[in-house]
Formats: sequence, C-alpha cells, structure tokens
Amino acid sequence: MIRSKYSIQKFMKLTFSWIFPFFLFLAIILSASQNCFAQEDEFANDPVTGTFESGLLGETQTIEMPFAGEFEMHIQHRFGLIENGLEDVFGIYATSNIRMGLNYGITEKFMLGYGYTKEFKLQEFQGKYKVLSQTESNSIPVSIALYGNLSINSQDKVVFGNDYTFSDRLGYFSQIIVAHKFNDNFSLQLAPSFTHFNKTDSLVEHDKVAITLSGRAKVTPSMSVFFEYDQPLNIDDMREFTNSDQTDPEANLTFGMEIGTSTHVFQVFMTNYEGITPQRNILYNKNKIGDGDFLVGFNIMVRF
Repeated sequence: MIRSKYSIQKFMKLTFSWIFPFFLFLAIILSASQNCFAQEDEFANDPVTGTFESGLLGETQTIEMPFAGEFEMHIQHRFGLIENGLEDVFGIYATSNIRMGLNYGITEKFMLGYGYTKEFKLQEFQGKYKVLSQTESNSIPVSIALYGNLSINSQDKVVFGNDYTFSDRLGYFSQIIVAHKFNDNFSLQLAPSFTHFNKTDSLVEHDKVAITLSGRAKVTPSMSVFFEYDQPLNIDDMREFTNSDQTDPEANLTFGMEIGTSTHVFQVFMTNYEGITPQRNILYNKNKIGDGDFLVGFNIMVRF
C-alpha cells in the first residue's frame, strides 16, 4: 500500500497560501454586510434561521441541521452524462448512481447519519456539529459547522489486490463550513475540506485539500436557485508522486433549482460530479466543466 508523504511544513504552506486568504476575503465581505439584518433590540442576539433550506445543497453539506429528535431521509440520484443527447435521452437511460441515507438530530447542534451508495457499494457514516450560529444583529457574523464522513467500500476484497487489509476499504472526508445569510433571500457558504483514502488507484494521491463555494437565492418563498463550485487544490510542491498531475481531479460546477416545504425539499440540478459521496467526488472526478461533461441529478429530502 502506498502511503501519503505530506509533511507538516507543506500543510502549513497550503494553509497560509490558500485557505487563510479565503477566510480573510470572507471576513471582509461579512464586515460590509453588518446592517443587512436591522432588527428590534430584543431580537438582536437571536440566531439567524433558514440560511439554507436543508443540510444538503446539490453536492455539498450546509450549516443546517435536523431538529433534535428529527429524522431526515435523503434520496440522491445521478443520471449519466448528457453527452449522447437523445440517444440515451441526455443520460436518463445511461448508467446511474443512487444514494439513500438517514440522518438523525441528536441535539439542535449535533447530528449523525448513515447512507448507502450504489457505486462501489459504499457504506457511509457521517456526523455534523454546529459550532457557531450567526445572530440577527451580526454580532456573530457567520455560522460555522464541522462535518465528517467515513466511507467503507464493501466490494469483494479481490478488487483491492494483494496484501489486502480491511483499512484498504476506508475513505475519509472532513470539512469546515462557514456560512453567512445576507438577507431573507441570499446566503453564501465557503467550505475548505480534506479528503484521504487509505488505498487509491495507481498514481492517484491519497490526500487532497479542496475549497467549496456555494450559495442560494430565493425566487419565491418556497423556490430558490443555487450554485456550487468545488476546486481541488492541485499544488505541485505538495504532490506525492512526480507524475500525479496526470491524475489530477477536475473542478465541479453545480447549478439548479430547489423547492422546499416544512417537511420536504426537492432539488434538481446539473453537475459534473457523479460519485455522490464527497471523498469520491473530490479525489476521482474526471468530468470537465469546459468539455461540457455535465449530468442531471436530483435530491429528495423528507423530514419526520
């Protein structure tokens, strides 16, 4: 098994070269929006609600949580690429991927979930904790959540090759989610992430840092449009292998429409990602935005 060769010095260089400037830029934007929520003094310290419609926006997590004692059932479906046009009805008849999952709110700030993804027979365990909530007065200007996902590839062990151990099946994804609700109609979110696989394909790096920018704008009280952009940071002096640029993952662009009610959320969108599970998407995506490698996806969420 090939192991990661990242050093602490390289990680610190990445932090101060890429991640820190993103958060500095976000702080500047947020400081310019302090008056977006002019409220009565008695409500000034109340947490902002409804930054996003649900805890999932297209392909990415948001800072939203299930209520304490509430279940959320998620159905996520990705059709094939639209490249063949009417031949396979823009990917509807092509090979598809699907995930079904269940989340449970332990408290108002902490949730756990389990999901199963068709591709690679991935079983996932995930958790999210809301560290900070934006206030109506913007005395706390952002909401912050921590998200983690552990995936287990449950295919037959022969696919892992020689010297198989159970740890070869494991993939990890962790993310810091920072969001700001500018007004009743518009919210933005910035989320750096770290992905690791214990075992990968030849010349594919085991570790990858990425940045996700996403947002939504309400069109009506129940309908919104949204976007998401995911950029893996392919930094030359942080590579494990000299030729690993040949297997660099591609960026993702997702854009679509969302309809929400008190118990249901439905999202339909175009995306480059087909893996659904975040660590697979970040490390293995080969669909290029510039080449038009898009597919149709939808998410359905039911609260109960």
